[in-house]
Amino acid sequence: MLRHIGRYEIGEILGKGAMAVVYSAHDPKIDRTIAIKVLKPERCVDEEYRTRFVREARAAGVLSHPNIVTIYDVGEVDDVPYMAMELLAGQPLDEVMKSGTKFTLSQILKITLQVVDALSYAHSKGIVHRDVKPSNIVCVNNSLTVKITDFGIAHLAGGDATHQTQMGEVLGTPQYMSPEQVLGKQVDARADLFSVGVIMYQMLTGEKPFKGETLATLLFQIATEDPMDVGQLDPSIPKAVRQIVDKLLKKQPEKRFQNGHDLAHALKNVLDDIERGRTSESSRLIPLRYRWAGMMAGIVAAVMIVSGTFLYQKQYRALMEQVLSFGSSLVKFAAVESAEAMLSQDWTQIELFVKDTVERQDFAYLTIIDHQGIVRGSNDINLLGKPAAPSASKTADYQFGGVNIRDMQLENVGAVLDFDAPILFQTREIGRIHLGLPKTPLNEVAKVTIIVLLALLISTILAVAVSAFFFGKNLGKPIEQLLKGLREIADGNYSYRIGATRKDEFGILISQYDKLADSLQKRNESR
Repeated sequence: MLRHIGRYEIGEILGKGAMAVVYSAHDPKIDRTIAIKVLKPERCVDEEYRTRFVREARAAGVLSHPNIVTIYDVGEVDDVPYMAMELLAGQPLDEVMKSGTKFTLSQILKITLQVVDALSYAHSKGIVHRDVKPSNIVCVNNSLTVKITDFGIAHLAGGDATHQTQMGEVLGTPQYMSPEQVLGKQVDARADLFSVGVIMYQMLTGEKPFKGETLATLLFQIATEDPMDVGQLDPSIPKAVRQIVDKLLKKQPEKRFQNGHDLAHALKNVLDDIERGRTSESSRLIPLRYRWAGMMAGIVAAVMIVSGTFLYQKQYRALMEQVLSFGSSLVKFAAVESAEAMLSQDWTQIELFVKDTVERQDFAYLTIIDHQGIVRGSNDINLLGKPAAPSASKTADYQFGGVNIRDMQLENVGAVLDFDAPILFQTREIGRIHLGLPKTPLNEVAKVTIIVLLALLISTILAVAVSAFFFGKNLGKPIEQLLKGLREIADGNYSYRIGATRKDEFGILISQYDKLADSLQKRNESR
């Protein structure tokens, strides 16, 4: 076991990787506890490997960023290359996630933004990490402040990434590799951004996007298969965040964010929206799909209410005319049938006529009154021989074929239509007859009509509103895309492309937007 490397006093093992071992160490020169990374013995036998380790570690040592671990010293003692660096107090991000810690969306974006800022800085210095993973991201003092470790070590893959993969040097964390690394292609800064997308996916959903049971299956998934959308795993994730993750995990590097600056810009916009309690400028407006659905539902409701009221009134009048015609015909027939008995003052015959008629018909009442105003026939025997209650005090509501018709409300009977007709002998009035028809059947028919019309109204409005909602939603998608694109241009980001294909006017607008963005980007790059 190592005791010393140069002047450094070696302590306990802090961690092991595929290529190196990390120890705690003490620097007696300045009395400071540090971490020291030492290349594994089996790697040390290759002189070229040792030389590259030292050279690239020194290159990483020039990085000075608050979210990158500080490298103090790089060297080689007895053919053992080492790298002395800052000892971080805290836990790697993978251990934090394994502990069950659930980050809020805002916290996830803040962590990711720090990682992206650090990577963007390193990329500007010509250094690509190539091994970005949660175990290489340390949460300092168990806070939301993070630092990236292992800069430069992954450069050992160099142009021989295929060989590295075949030899199994990244078997511990292949889930975070980019498709170009898996396929052994040339790797640039965009590979690091793909790894950031995998980490974001895992923090947002608690699952890794690629989960093959074997290395071959896993690498095939990374190279060829799209992961399940984060929105399917957690519908509460905002659309803007889903779009960022989706773009980061594109198989083709040219379809991802092209640099850390663009990604940081997108993350800051979303984080700003969340912290200010808004999702976009359009959130202060009523979305088109709701306004469209409400407008169409309102128009249909107004038209149907007007037309339904007209139809109801027309139907009610038609039914009323039938009832009035029917009642008038009955009362006049009863007047004719009772005229002879009334003329001969055969009250027994009158009473028998009333009894027989009421038994055969569903009348509320039938009353026959002589010319002196005395009730001579009635289905209510208590009224017989008594003066009739005055009915002329209420003027007729309808006139139909010489019959006066009154709309009345009677106790224990309810609403009735009172048909009042004279009993004539030749042209002389010898009495009057009152026939009461209950309005209940008519009102029931009217009620059923109203229910049917209301059901038709509600079902039609719902159908129109739902159709208009989805139509407006479909119409709003290209508008949102164009609005997002215009915001990106306004913020100085000319790399955003919509790229959607539509065979309508929006397709022309989207195509023209992409051409505009191409032109602005070329002008900006030529400055």
